Amino acid sequence: MGKAQKRSFKSRTNPLGAAAVQGAVTAVQSKEEIPVLLKKLSSSDVNDRVWAAASASNLLVAEDARARRMLLAHGVVGALVERLSDSVPDVVVQVSGALYSLAAVDQVAAEDISRTNIYMTIQTMIPRLAKSIDGIIKQTSEGKRLGAEDRKIVYLTTDNLISILRTLCETVPSSLKQINGMALIPFLISFFKVVGKVPASLVHSAGQLLHTLTDDNTPAKRALLSHADSVAVLHRIVATEKFGDAVSADDAAIVRVLAGAVLINLKQMALDQITDGDQDSDADAAAEAGRQWEDTTRAILQTITQLASFDTNAAAARAAELVKADAAHRASAMTDCATESSASPHEAELDQLRAQTDYVQLALELAANIFADEGASEDPDAVADESPEADGESDAADDDDMADDDDDEDADDSEGDAGADFDQSDMDQVLGSEAAAEKETEEVVHQSILGVFIDSIIPMLLRLAEPTRMSTLAVAAAECSAGPDTEAAGLAASTAECFVALHERALGCFNNFLLVMEESLPQWFRMHADRVDGWWHLLIAIADHLFKADLPAGSLVDTDRQLRAAVLEPAVSCMWTLARNTGGAVPATPDHIEGLIHICETAPTTELRAKAVGALGSIARRQPGFVGENRRIGQYLLDSVIAQPLLAPPQAGGSAAVEPVVVALDLFYDIYSDKAYDYDGPVFVQGGFLERLRPLYGPLRKLARTVDRRKNRGLRDRSDLATQNLRAFIDYKATER
Repeated sequence: MGKAQKRSFKSRTNPLGAAAVQGAVTAVQSKEEIPVLLKKLSSSDVNDRVWAAASASNLLVAEDARARRMLLAHGVVGALVERLSDSVPDVVVQVSGALYSLAAVDQVAAEDISRTNIYMTIQTMIPRLAKSIDGIIKQTSEGKRLGAEDRKIVYLTTDNLISILRTLCETVPSSLKQINGMALIPFLISFFKVVGKVPASLVHSAGQLLHTLTDDNTPAKRALLSHADSVAVLHRIVATEKFGDAVSADDAAIVRVLAGAVLINLKQMALDQITDGDQDSDADAAAEAGRQWEDTTRAILQTITQLASFDTNAAAARAAELVKADAAHRASAMTDCATESSASPHEAELDQLRAQTDYVQLALELAANIFADEGASEDPDAVADESPEADGESDAADDDDMADDDDDEDADDSEGDAGADFDQSDMDQVLGSEAAAEKETEEVVHQSILGVFIDSIIPMLLRLAEPTRMSTLAVAAAECSAGPDTEAAGLAASTAECFVALHERALGCFNNFLLVMEESLPQWFRMHADRVDGWWHLLIAIADHLFKADLPAGSLVDTDRQLRAAVLEPAVSCMWTLARNTGGAVPATPDHIEGLIHICETAPTTELRAKAVGALGSIARRQPGFVGENRRIGQYLLDSVIAQPLLAPPQAGGSAAVEPVVVALDLFYDIYSDKAYDYDGPVFVQGGFLERLRPLYGPLRKLARTVDRRKNRGLRDRSDLATQNLRAFIDYKATER
């Protein structure tokens, strides 16, 4: 279950790329080729060094893990870092690209890179690159000497170095301290000051590193806030809708979203710095700052809406066309005996499409983070707390009741008269008060960040979550006319992964919204039963689509299952949240219940199975009138989820089953906690559930002990508590009737 969490931005591909080097190798036949290649990295011949750097880059990002291992074993990391200080820009751009690619695809290699002197090397390079960029922008004598290709190399090298640092930040936690010491903030902010004068992708890379640095990193936040002009620049970027004809609408939206992401990271510390000062003198400043941050947040959400208005179906159709066109291009090149370097323009457009889906994901991540930070702080509950609760009278009414009790010592004797005093008009008054409280709460929500999110962001999230014809591998391969185990099939699969990641991110953001509403305004679900019903049906349709799609032919079956699970997990998590917050009152049919049981049985991960169990257990609480559904769920949870793993012979790694067992037991205690529930007698009592629970206490205690407290204290504590509660529940149900 859990609270809404801030989401971490994924490491994204670098949209800039160095020009291909004629003759650079893309594969090796034997390990003897590796030392020759690395030796040429330090050759006195510039062409040899460029060729070796380009070849190393090709091999490091290729699917041939064997070639990468051989390169790493022969010290390619040290050789590349050493070449970063090469005097020839063509060598440096290839080397920096190779290091970025290596860090992005290999965690171990990233750690090796971090152990070199790369930070010092990059720090010495940045002033020189910054001076060159400044000369290009201002058209100084140095800038004018640089031709178009030279300028591109300056931008590419800068982009690669920024991307290396960002990747190390994200993959090697120990690197953060060293990167903090590089004092990069002014350099990174400078790109936001020249939007439209440098490639937009370079601003994007600087913004991504700046966001990564300020995410849960106090030194970087303080460094940025100490430069008041820098914060003002970011606010100005967010408020700017157009940056000139040189910047496309999409690029402008990405720049604004990145600036907003950094500001959201800084917001709390910035406001705290103001309120920590003298209360009287800073009251006006604090109020003004609060208004500025509120305006900025709304502007960010507006930009997110613009970026998230991505037509997934049109993009999927275009992607299928590009994959087919690329396959035809390759076939034609082979027929004409063209060289291997014959580039496909279709693959380049596919790369652009993938980059676009990446930035839509970034916008969704930021939306989720804003809502996790801002949603709960709106505190619309405060309005409801001042009004009568949904299930009781007001405090004043309670005071009156107490006074009546004091005045009337013989209240018991006149119980019938007291009951008669509460007539229909009193009930109408209570219901009217509830309606007024709900209306007031709705007004508060509508005027807050919650309202903006609900009205503008949620509809786009749900549209982006809907599968397309490129969202499962079998359908994608058919759309692209790609046979199994062909290059076209591989390209279709990599494109499908982009759409799957987009669906996963949209559903994750939607679940963040649901979790925040659960924490800060749980009655909202009851007030919007119609929306809950619509959302439930959409989530079921997504799950149904994933289950009914055929498996792909060839070697991609396991990948396809993993991709489907990646979308199913947040979808089922949303189902659980909806069912949990409505007391199970979602429009779940018997077919839906069987579908969730099927997910439990086939789930490739413990997390997905636990969430499906949670959704089932919450649905089982519906009453009155759902005895049959309760019996099906109750028997399944008891027999298959709880008893079966507890009574089965112990297996290696069996502790993986603990999470679903604990979730099922916790729900089981709630489902059958009261004999007054209409399903308790016909299901729990007549089904002999109590006698079937008794022999499970010992096995549950043993299973709980398989969880290492040092590695997973939370699960161990929950397991121990579930064990204690099982004994108490058995005792309670034995005496309840």
